[in-house]
Amino acid sequence: MVARQVLRTSILLPSLAVAVLSVGCRREEPRLDDVQKMAYGVKPAVVRVNAYSTAQFIYSADSLQQVEKLLGQSGFAVTARVAGGRLAVETGAGGSGSGFIVDPSGYILTSGHVVTPISDGAVMKRELLRNGAIAALVDQFPVDTLRTLYRGELLDRYINLLTAGARLDQVQIVREVELSNGVRAPYELRSFSPPLGERGTDIAVLKVKRSNLPTLQLGDSDAVHLQEPIWVIGYPAVASTTDEVIGGWLSRESDLEATFNPGTITSLKRDVSNTPVFQTNVAIYRGNSGGPAVDRAGKVIGISTWGHTAAEQIKFLVPINLAKTLLQKQNVPVNVEGAFNEAYRAALDAAWDGNWASARKDLARADRLFPNSPDLIRFMRDADRALRNLPFWQTHPRTTSWVAVILSTVTVLLILGLSRRQNLLVGFPVADSARIASERLVAPSSRSASAGERPERPSFSERSLQSLLGRFTILNGDRAGERLGLGGSGIRIGRESTMCEIVFENPKVSRLHAEVVSIDGRVLLIDRNSSNGTFVNDQKIDRRFLNDGDIIYFGGRNAIAVAFHA
Repeated sequence: MVARQVLRTSILLPSLAVAVLSVGCRREEPRLDDVQKMAYGVKPAVVRVNAYSTAQFIYSADSLQQVEKLLGQSGFAVTARVAGGRLAVETGAGGSGSGFIVDPSGYILTSGHVVTPISDGAVMKRELLRNGAIAALVDQFPVDTLRTLYRGELLDRYINLLTAGARLDQVQIVREVELSNGVRAPYELRSFSPPLGERGTDIAVLKVKRSNLPTLQLGDSDAVHLQEPIWVIGYPAVASTTDEVIGGWLSRESDLEATFNPGTITSLKRDVSNTPVFQTNVAIYRGNSGGPAVDRAGKVIGISTWGHTAAEQIKFLVPINLAKTLLQKQNVPVNVEGAFNEAYRAALDAAWDGNWASARKDLARADRLFPNSPDLIRFMRDADRALRNLPFWQTHPRTTSWVAVILSTVTVLLILGLSRRQNLLVGFPVADSARIASERLVAPSSRSASAGERPERPSFSERSLQSLLGRFTILNGDRAGERLGLGGSGIRIGRESTMCEIVFENPKVSRLHAEVVSIDGRVLLIDRNSSNGTFVNDQKIDRRFLNDGDIIYFGGRNAIAVAFHA
């Protein structure tokens, strides 16, 4: 009777502990996959580069009359809408492109042609005059007539007539970088190479006065292969509030959201000066120029440079190794990370491991260094949602440990007390009872038997105590928290229930994935040529003796994770 009470107590209290700790258990939030982690990692370091000038284009009535006369001689019977008064229109040169931060102290890479219109005073003036003349023609004459002239390549004659006697007034120049968190900062042009069409490498190095900025790692473009997957990040004008078609219904805050486009390397080419250039099918539009092209690891292998509007699938990238040369001349170190990157990378690694509590703490640290980044805000919301869905024992590990210790202590004390009571009832001193119990657990082979005497067969509970190698505790998935006893040597682990003692129904786990055996009292884990591998403490293994507390992944981090307890 007392024995049954001991057994009931030993079962009841652990069950009560499981019930208490299971209160509030909810589904486990999925971990970040590789591409999500990479996208989150690179986007904060991508910037918009604003490089433009504005002015008033003031032209004369005489020039306008000459244009009108020449149009009549060419068969276009049109007259100017306004012949007298002050003739002026707004004009501009340049625009915006993309770029990315390569050093936490504010060094930025972009395309040379993004900053060309305002980096050279003569080029800027020429662009302002030309664009002003076009605006004046549109203001004075029917658009259909101008389109006909444009298709016939005759429009330049009329542009030259207007610019000949024109002048510029109220010229304003904007040289600024807009960081991914919305902060604007003027830039200084530190180094410049002309566009590809002018026999340059189309790269510019900018500098802003900031610190602890997000940065991107630069890869090795010499190691890029044909058909390698890439992703291009930038700020295309057609996806912003400045676009005439969709800009009217997009919010200003959405302009901070960089576009993330996938593609592949379709050809490895060289330009006329024998400089390498990558051809790709990735979507690159006006505004993408200067943005990074990254590989699967999130390292920059190229810079968006040029695309033809009539060839959607043919775009070009400048290999990043060419930019490294310019950075070296400016004494800018490559792949140096600041305080923000350290905190942000720790958050990404923790989220990838499913440790959302640590990820949330590191994100808060990164947000203090680079506040209001839309990617950090979204990432923190993901972490908050994950924490709400995690079971109690994962969000409060310290409290859980204390509860487990207290319940275990109470269980032991109750068992000892009831055992003492049982010993007193049957007339055995406690010491003798313990001695007899220990003798019963000795293997039959170790006892001496008289001739003809059959050794006593151990009971089921005795055999279990003899053969138990340890246990696994499942750490993720629907079975998180479940404990699996390793009840003997030669335990097979896998997806197929007909051949394995421990079954994990996960597609990344092989039919026969691994095996546990006992050698000289130690537990040996053996990988049975599984498809996705077996990992112990993040190291892929073929075989490994297990130690108490080891974390084992069957099929990789996103498959099955267990903890071994000796």
